[in-house]
Amino acid sequence: MERRRVTTGQALAALGLVLLGLVVGWLTAGDGGDSSDGKGAANAGPTDTVEGVPVGYERSREGAVAAVVNYGAALGGPEFITNRARRQAMLRVAATEEVAQEYEKGAAGLAELADTPLYRAIRRGESAIYQGVPLGYRVERYNEDEAEVFTWSASVLGAGQEKPQVLFSQRRTTLRWDGDWKLAGGSEQDGPTPALAEGASASSGAEFSTRLRGLQGLRYVP
Repeated sequence: MERRRVTTGQALAALGLVLLGLVVGWLTAGDGGDSSDGKGAANAGPTDTVEGVPVGYERSREGAVAAVVNYGAALGGPEFITNRARRQAMLRVAATEEVAQEYEKGAAGLAELADTPLYRAIRRGESAIYQGVPLGYRVERYNEDEAEVFTWSASVLGAGQEKPQVLFSQRRTTLRWDGDWKLAGGSEQDGPTPALAEGASASSGAEFSTRLRGLQGLRYVP
């Protein structure tokens, strides 16, 4: 049977569907890492970390937004795609049981995504860029039991000499209170997508890996 090739463009689209929050990543094959301890301001949270997931949010609008952003950062790591056991452990902390079960139903698709050139390069410690930037948010609705947060973000992915690609996407993430804010669902669509500035051109994969080596990822807390 012929093996279907998953392109970087498809991986970008799939990544948007995989994450329930914002993607916050890093450049691999360097001294990358999280330059923030993830502590929230104004007591919104988080207050602790369990299974690599920041937890402990205030039961408030600010706490709900902090949960969306920090959960997205935690679930944005490559191991969430490539390591099923780690993914299950993280989802037990960050999501409702229903959401965790939905991910299990899609395990085959995640395994296919994990076998794309990008994730193979990450596992081998080769040069790859896996970076996401939250550009803004809006609280669509809120009460003490449930919240919906709208986010707009940009994700940049690429491996080896392949020219990295960027995807702009918007997402509505639903949170439910169960002793803490939990991811309870969401929907996503592409865009809005801007054009490159006049005179700008896309850089090569080699330029990305050379000039951005050792770049550290940031975690944003409103």
